[in-house]
Amino acid sequence: MKNIFAKTIGSAMALFLLTGLAYAQETSTGSELQNQEQNQIQEQNAVQEQNQIQEQNQVQNQIAVQEQTGTQEQNQVQNQIATQEQTATQEQNQVNQRNRERFRNSLTEEQIAILENKEMTKNEKRNAFRASLSEEQRAMLRANEEMRRQQRMHFGESASEEQRQQSRETRENTRTQTGRQSSGN
Repeated sequence: MKNIFAKTIGSAMALFLLTGLAYAQETSTGSELQNQEQNQIQEQNAVQEQNQIQEQNQVQNQIAVQEQTGTQEQNQVQNQIATQEQTATQEQNQVNQRNRERFRNSLTEEQIAILENKEMTKNEKRNAFRASLSEEQRAMLRANEEMRRQQRMHFGESASEEQRQQSRETRENTRTQTGRQSSGN
């Protein structure tokens, strides 16, 4: 009986050891599976983050391209407007030049003599010259003044703040050079 008992105890111990080993293998395999699952989850998260970053970069690039395209279109429109304004200004200058020439050609010898007189003061010349003007010449001067007033008004409405500032500075410099005092615009 001792043999059977010893064999039974030996077998029980062997079974117990085998069960312990199997359990140990299962827990280490379970830990490995958990580690693998965690690694896979981390890899998936990393891939998702990279995809999100790439999508954000693509969206930012698209926005930048749209902004750049919009800026280019705005620049083209501004250039076209500037070209049109330059053309209109050149045409206005030509009209003004033709009107001045027409007025000069209408001057009589008496009027030219008044303007060239060195003995008269500016004020005397102005008064004498105005008194000598014919109705046709006065009409030309009124039409020219009206056209210049409209040009100034149009410029004031369409000028940028920078252009207005340049105009103020030019006016101020002209007043300073001619000896007039600034009247505060």
